[in-house]
Order: sequence, then C-alpha cells, then structure tokens
Amino acid sequence: MNFEEANNIPGMIELVEREMLFNQAREISLIETDCVVEFGSFFGRSTNCIAQGLSVNPKYSSNCFFYTYDSFECDLDGWFAPHVYAYATNANVLHLIKVENKKVNFEKVFKHYLNSYIRSNLVVSIKSELHDSQAPNSTIALMHIDSPKYYEEFKFILYRFFPKTKIGSIIIFQDFFYHWSGSLILIIAILVKKGFVYVDQSAASSLVGKILKIPTMNDILELDLMMQNYDESHKHFDFIIEECSKIELDRKEQFLPRLTLAKIQWLYSNEKFDDARKTMDDYLKRGNTFSREVTYDFLEIFANGFSIRKLFEKDHD
Repeated sequence: MNFEEANNIPGMIELVEREMLFNQAREISLIETDCVVEFGSFFGRSTNCIAQGLSVNPKYSSNCFFYTYDSFECDLDGWFAPHVYAYATNANVLHLIKVENKKVNFEKVFKHYLNSYIRSNLVVSIKSELHDSQAPNSTIALMHIDSPKYYEEFKFILYRFFPKTKIGSIIIFQDFFYHWSGSLILIIAILVKKGFVYVDQSAASSLVGKILKIPTMNDILELDLMMQNYDESHKHFDFIIEECSKIELDRKEQFLPRLTLAKIQWLYSNEKFDDARKTMDDYLKRGNTFSREVTYDFLEIFANGFSIRKLFEKDHD
C-alpha cells in the first residue's frame, strides 16, 4: 500500500483503519458482476485506501466498479463545516471549497485527490444525499458505511443496498464505536442478533462484519418495527456490548466503553432519564472506569445537551 498517497489526503480515519480498508479491498472475493460501495467519502482518504486495495486484487476486473456516495456539502452553520474548513486549511486546498447559499461544497477537493482513479473508471463518484441514493444493478461485495449516524438515515441503505449484498459480503460500519451513533448501533445490534451479520474484528471506531443472510423486504420491515419500539429496542445495546466484548477489539479499553456512552446518550435524548442514570450506575458498580479519552467523549455529550440532531439536520436537510 502506498501510505504516502493515502496520508496526503486529509481525513478522520486512523492509520489502522486505512490498513484495514486496503486489506479488505485487496482480499475480497470478486466476480465480474460485483461492485464495491462507499457512503461518506469526504475528501477521499478512505476511498483511496479501498481503490488501492482493489487495484492489486487479483480478482478485480474493469467491470467491477467502485461507487462512492456523498452529498459533498454541508450547512455553513452546521456541525460538519468547521471540520471541512480545518482539514482544507491544513492541506492547503481551501481554494477548492465553494460556498453558495450558505452551503459549503467540497466536491472539488475529493475529485482533486481521486482524479486518477476517477479517470480510470475504477471510482464512480455519485453526488447524492442518502435519501436520494439508489443501489447499483451489480451485487455488492464490499460496503464501507461512513455517512449515517442515525437510523433514520441508515435505513435508506438498509432498504435499498443490503438486499443487493451476497453471502460473505463485507460490511464496514465506520463510527460504530462512537458516542453519537446510538440508533445506528441499535440497528447493527439487531442485524447481528437476527443472524444477518456476523462481526469479528474492529479497527479504531470501525466494526467489520460479514453478511450471513440477505435480508428480504419482509425482514427489513420487521427490523424497522423493532427499531420503532423504543421501550424494547434499547435493550439491544447490552447484547451488542456483550458480543463486542468477545471479539478482539482494537484498543478495547478506549472503544468498548463508547457503546455504553452511546446507550446513555440515546436514552437521555429519548427522555428515558431514569434508565440513562441506571445505566451509568450499573456500569460503575461493576468496577468499570472511563479512560481520559472516554471522559472527554462524555463531556462532549454533556456540552451538547445529549443531542447534536439539530446540527446534523442542518447539514442534511
């Protein structure tokens, strides 16, 4: 892997995630009717890692396209704009950022860094919000999901893209071990509990899974009903925390407690205050502690009133 090529692209994914994405793309079993999908490319660091892996995969052919989906814009007053400006400034690509009608557009930055892969037709860039995104006609062999932080957005992927997977397809849930990903963690927990997905490794905040069973539309409707049952759905946090504790996690002491923080955040934002307090009490009574990093995460949750939903909606109205 050309680490310098990937490292020169500004982005949030860590080195261990970059290596994992490259290895998964290099080793995935492909046939001519397969494709690869990514949601949330940002400036293209993760895209580059996957593209590099595909380019050295002996089973890759020019008929296997890598589709990337991103709106490539956010609200000037939203949650994401400060990150866009910070990364663009540090990389001296601020001149490629376009602002119009209070929308910050960074598509030119992505195309600047991924130009060679786009020109060779390995990468097919699709500018789209999640609710407008449509699945390709090909079978999805690998899917990197780094866009939705809420189930309300993720279910567009669940409805349209998961039925296009195959047994053994690799699904990478970026930002799974993230304190703002409560409802996303819940639906992944249900997918695992119902036997649709098997998880066996992590890299930083990314969880790597494999499709065991392709969900039908009836399955997806049942999953959706389970997610709408707020009185019961939060119990799936405990299941996925237990499942993740059984596998070899990257920096378990830092990332596993984030699932408990996400549970507390989700409970509090859904006005289940007693359950949120009990979750914290039970966690501490079992002798668990919070590392410095996790403590900072909790302070961030507290400072934002246990919800960044309004800021997120500004970016994805």
